[in-house]
Amino acid sequence: MTEGARNFWVGLFVFLSFAVLGVLMVWFGEAPSWLRSNEWMLRITGVQELTGVGEGSLVDLNGVEIGRVVGLDLVDAEEPNRGVVIVARIKNKFSVPIGATAKVYGATLGFGTGHIAVCVEPGGLPIPLPKDGSASIPGEMRSQFGELISKDMLERTITNIGDLTREWTPVGTNLAELIQQRTVEDVSRPGAAERGITSNVATVIERIDNLAKHINTVLGDENVQQEVKMAVTDLKDVTEQLKETVALWHSESEKIGKNLNEGIDRTEENLDASFAELNETLENLGDSAKDVSLVMSRVAAGEGTAGLLTKDERLYESAVLAADRFGEAMATFNRLLRKFEDDGYITLGRAPSGVLKKRVEIPAQAVESR
Repeated sequence: MTEGARNFWVGLFVFLSFAVLGVLMVWFGEAPSWLRSNEWMLRITGVQELTGVGEGSLVDLNGVEIGRVVGLDLVDAEEPNRGVVIVARIKNKFSVPIGATAKVYGATLGFGTGHIAVCVEPGGLPIPLPKDGSASIPGEMRSQFGELISKDMLERTITNIGDLTREWTPVGTNLAELIQQRTVEDVSRPGAAERGITSNVATVIERIDNLAKHINTVLGDENVQQEVKMAVTDLKDVTEQLKETVALWHSESEKIGKNLNEGIDRTEENLDASFAELNETLENLGDSAKDVSLVMSRVAAGEGTAGLLTKDERLYESAVLAADRFGEAMATFNRLLRKFEDDGYITLGRAPSGVLKKRVEIPAQAVESR
């Protein structure tokens, strides 16, 4: 590489470095005044006890960055208690209306840098401040921690803590009384309750300790251990007997189930046989009904003696006449028997019901002769 080419590349590198430096200076607000022709000056006055804000601090309006701080100065060097004047450069495309105020926030908890928030009250006049360098707005020092926790909130919190302390004072007294060192002997003395000496945590722990000692003593006795072993042995025997009982019950249950199944099977067979006989009987009844129906149909048709009787009116009248004469003959026979009884020829016995009033006594000789 020749010397001329080397000088060219070195010069190009230096030029690009200055260009990048200029861009960074503009981005971070450190550009010289001759590069800030598109910005205007804003003075923030009346700030007392300024901390955490210096050159390069951000200035925002409703959360939007509009400029940066370029200088700090006292309102009056001879009277420093009058506050500080903060000089900021605002981008020309942003305007700050008349009546706006500035809240100056220092570094949060001492970390980072502070910033300035320009606040505009709702409903204010939309008249912008002049951009000739004479614009000025009042400002005050604020704390982000103070914004989160106001003075009223802090006072209410302190008041609530005081009320809580007063409420918990009796609880603390009772708790101290509850955990005070006492013995069972002190509580068991006569008149202890009248003096306010009652059981507490210490006495309960002592009683539990005494109970544990007593249990340990009882369990350490050889007789008790022997009885415990016997009880365990008896329990084992009872368990084995219970197992045998369960096994026996299981086997008997199987037998009972088997017998029930066999009985059900036999009952089913008997029912089948009974139903078969019943079906046969019903078939016979059906056949008999058919025969009766056939006979009745033949009678209705006038076939046979019964048919002729129902068809021939003379035969029907003769049958009625024969029945009447038979009735008259029986009445005559009855009168004859009554006359024989009245004459003493025969003696009739009395039946519990029927036509005859007396029972006829037959001589023994007549029976033997037969």
